[in-house]
Amino acid sequence: MCVASSARAGVWGTDPVVGVVGDYATNPALLDIPHTAEGNGALLLDAPTDYIGDGVGFYVIPSFRLSSSEGYASLASDYEHLTLKGELDTERSTLTATAGIYQDSSLYQDYLSNGSGYLFNGSTGVKRDTLTADLNWDRNLTERLEFDTDVNSTQVKYGQAAAGVGTLTDYRDTNIAPTLSWLSGERNKWTLSASVGRYNSFDEAFESSESRSANLQAGFARNLNEIWSLTATAGYSRALNRQNFGEEFLVIGPEGQPEIAVVPIREESAQNGAVYSADLNRKGERLSFDVIASRQLMPTGYAFLSQQNLVKVAATYTYSDRWSFSAGAYYQQAKNPQLQGGIITQTPKSISLSSSWRWTEFWTVTFAASRITELFQPPGLTIASTEVSIKISRQFNHIKF
Repeated sequence: MCVASSARAGVWGTDPVVGVVGDYATNPALLDIPHTAEGNGALLLDAPTDYIGDGVGFYVIPSFRLSSSEGYASLASDYEHLTLKGELDTERSTLTATAGIYQDSSLYQDYLSNGSGYLFNGSTGVKRDTLTADLNWDRNLTERLEFDTDVNSTQVKYGQAAAGVGTLTDYRDTNIAPTLSWLSGERNKWTLSASVGRYNSFDEAFESSESRSANLQAGFARNLNEIWSLTATAGYSRALNRQNFGEEFLVIGPEGQPEIAVVPIREESAQNGAVYSADLNRKGERLSFDVIASRQLMPTGYAFLSQQNLVKVAATYTYSDRWSFSAGAYYQQAKNPQLQGGIITQTPKSISLSSSWRWTEFWTVTFAASRITELFQPPGLTIASTEVSIKISRQFNHIKF
């Protein structure tokens, strides 16, 4: 008899992409002071690399953009992204670990969910350094019952605003979220999920603030037919906000001389309310679209967690093998509690159109246009920008090592 151990073989490969993009925006930094329109160009370099073995996967995803603009107050500013991901699959479970390091601008298309520095004369982009870590374990307990646990942490550091006084603060956000899913039939799935999190922001002037959050949600997903699906969750969320700072008092010292004493002070407040999410999805051969509505507590770089209401619509139509078209619109309202008290409400709205032309097997040209408006309250300020861009990219054949 012969005894042989199992052999595990894997293949390394990469799918490099090189592109150039030209961008023109009437007010890229969303400023309410005299400003000029900007046009910028950038070189895009992507080289996603992976190793696929027997139940094991490892992914290295570097991405770079080298821009003609200086600083981080442009939609086409420089960025360097690196994501590492490992996956281990067994018959009944999947374990995934992900880590990322990113350097880019806080100014993005939506000007909110990725953080944008609020000024009373508008918003301005600043440098943003981000570290992320995520560990996810998914286990099929039975044919119908599934358990998923996700632990993630994000740390963000912002640069100094070039003008005005920004309110973005460095922060660390850590969450644990277990989910239990049950398949009640071929088309129906029920979920029960919970999460606890800790959000810390650090500011030199106000020292520190903290939000401890917890929420519990129940969900339902149904495949209406072969192309339509509906997912909905609803629950309750609570966040306890704490501000730690020192207040100076003038006191008389032991020798009868006046001295400055610093007394530590803690102030507390709470954010309570319902959270929900609903997603209607259609995936057809030519037409696909998503309609999403949600309310969540999210980290944004403000003192405490931001309560965000979102309505988003996205559609894609494949006209032919070479032409495809996309359209999107969203409405977002964010209520951001401030360290000084009170709430600043940001309401960005956007409409975007794009078309993609597959010039050849490897070359693709993409045209895009968008209109963004954002309302700040207080002071009741509305700012807008229009952007158009063109991108030419070249994808290479899959390279095996």
